[in-house]
Amino acid sequence: MFISVQRVEEASFSADHLQNPVNPNNLMVLGFYRNYMGTAFTQSYNKKAAPIYWDTVTGKTISRRKWTAEMKSYAEKCATEVPPAPFKFKLTVVGYIFIVAIIAFFAYLTYDSLKPPANPSAIGPTVLMEKMMAGDIYYGRFIEMDTNSRFSKRAGFGWFKVTDAGDEIVSISLNKEMSTAHKPSAEMNSTDFESETIPMKIKSQEPYQIDLVSEDGTIEMSFSEKKINHGS
Repeated sequence: MFISVQRVEEASFSADHLQNPVNPNNLMVLGFYRNYMGTAFTQSYNKKAAPIYWDTVTGKTISRRKWTAEMKSYAEKCATEVPPAPFKFKLTVVGYIFIVAIIAFFAYLTYDSLKPPANPSAIGPTVLMEKMMAGDIYYGRFIEMDTNSRFSKRAGFGWFKVTDAGDEIVSISLNKEMSTAHKPSAEMNSTDFESETIPMKIKSQEPYQIDLVSEDGTIEMSFSEKKINHGS
């Protein structure tokens, strides 16, 4: 990201009446400088301007360690006459656009998490509290972890079918058309399922979500919708 840092002179004062501690025969000038920093998104000025004495002959600054008491007193007096910074911090046009985009993004995430299901065949979240039965179809996501590395091996969104439901273990079949990205449930295939089933244990069952995990812990599923009016 592009960053610009500058030292801006805010005011200068003649210091001819003071003796130069480095070169006694050379005159000095007192300047006040404020740091400015600008990026593509923000601009800022230091609140306090720093005093600097210059040797008018050599053009060099005089170290603060060599300042006399008179030089310090004069700098404090002149500091009250230095104009304030035009601003301390502000956003650029690009910065405003970026902030608005971030707010809009999080607003969308909040809306998307609270809006009702897009699928008209999915009903309110209370049905997720019903006991899972063979033939039930749910919409959600799954993730499969590598046994050794524990990194994700595959994942997807789509419909899942309960092929068998025991007291502790339920068998789940994945849809043949799982998506790697989230899509509205109404746009996903909810009729064609794999013949292979995966034994899963219910980890938690809440009004808005059912979480399941395989016996070896490598596969996790989360269901957020239940399909109604389906065949057996």
